[in-house]
Amino acid sequence: MSESAPPLIAACPSCQTRFRVTVEQLAVADGRVRCGACLAVFDGRETEVREEETALAGDDPVGVVLEIDPAAEPRSGFDSKEGIPFPSEDGLEEALEPTPDKPLHSVLFATAIAAALVLLAAGVLVLQYEVYVQDPVLREAYEKVGVEVPRYKALEEIDVANPTVDERLGAPDSLIVRLDLTNTAPRYQRFPTLAVRFQGADGAVLSEQRVEPVVYLPSPTHTRRMTPDDTTSVLLPLVDPGPDAIGYAISLL
Repeated sequence: MSESAPPLIAACPSCQTRFRVTVEQLAVADGRVRCGACLAVFDGRETEVREEETALAGDDPVGVVLEIDPAAEPRSGFDSKEGIPFPSEDGLEEALEPTPDKPLHSVLFATAIAAALVLLAAGVLVLQYEVYVQDPVLREAYEKVGVEVPRYKALEEIDVANPTVDERLGAPDSLIVRLDLTNTAPRYQRFPTLAVRFQGADGAVLSEQRVEPVVYLPSPTHTRRMTPDDTTSVLLPLVDPGPDAIGYAISLL
């Protein structure tokens, strides 16, 4: 097996950097090499330096990077142990250029959108508070987040049925109105104040009397809240409006 030729000492004509290069490497690229320091391309055979000159100059060529010119023949004969190829300047710029953190950007964008939607929903709930607080589901949501809500009141969901008017025995000029109150709402609500208006023949109101729950409930210990779908019979003690009253109407307050 024949021994390979000793390496040559080549000097870059542009920056005078010296390095070792083998005959085989020069043969692969037709003598064209690229300086690893300044990237200049030159003919390594024309810039050969004798070992004696290198020793006198005190320059140590070992470790200086040499690259066969990529524009020449393929580097199948290049010995990677003799030098490390440098990437091009464009490649270095692309490698050093920071890439955006797309996952983080997406997370921040999604978080911002979610926050905006929450603020929008909160604004709607605040602006429409008086309307939404009457909705059983939204009312419960208000209570869960600690928003103070007024007592539930839905007079239109209280049904008044079977009203009758009788004279109050043993009490002259007194009447008793009997009726049933049913809470058709899905939530508890307080018993309302009842207003009774007596009307004359011409439709004019002759008398209006209001009765509070503490007066008309069956007993003082009766709960002040109406249970959903529960019916309570009540008695309203009233003053007789006189013979001119021919009709009456009951309203809830």
